[in-house]
Amino acid sequence: MLSQLGATSHLSPHLTFGTISTRTVYQSTKARAEELKTQPKAEFSLKAFQDRLRWHDSFTQRLYFYPEIAYKNRYPEFDEWYTSLDLPSQKQELFQAWLEGLTGFPLVDASMRQLKTMGWMNFRMRAMCAMFLTINCGISWHHKDRQYKEFKELEAELE
Repeated sequence: MLSQLGATSHLSPHLTFGTISTRTVYQSTKARAEELKTQPKAEFSLKAFQDRLRWHDSFTQRLYFYPEIAYKNRYPEFDEWYTSLDLPSQKQELFQAWLEGLTGFPLVDASMRQLKTMGWMNFRMRAMCAMFLTINCGISWHHKDRQYKEFKELEAELE
């Protein structure tokens, strides 16, 4: 986990909650890339980071135009596969193993344990864990959303 401290920006919450704007970060990154033109690896890394910023805004824009994607499938043909109906016991066990980082897939498990410990995981690991849940386990994203809401309600009760 300590190796990630210098490998990621940790700006996700600030961008999400608006304590820093994407434009500010993008312009600062662009200026720094100009300064580092003689260092191809550094310039490449900063350009890759700019791509992540564009992806962030791409989804934000999609959510703005299609706010229903926060709670229902964007395309109705997925309604049959990805539903909020209760999970059968076998899938409930898979879901619990995924939450606890006990799937038997080391990268997924390490990422989920990091999330549980630190409350954070990087972009690529979030995408990989979400895809593992939905594609490999065949479990709808609705269940993770419900789990998160239940956790927040319990957390509020304890305060």
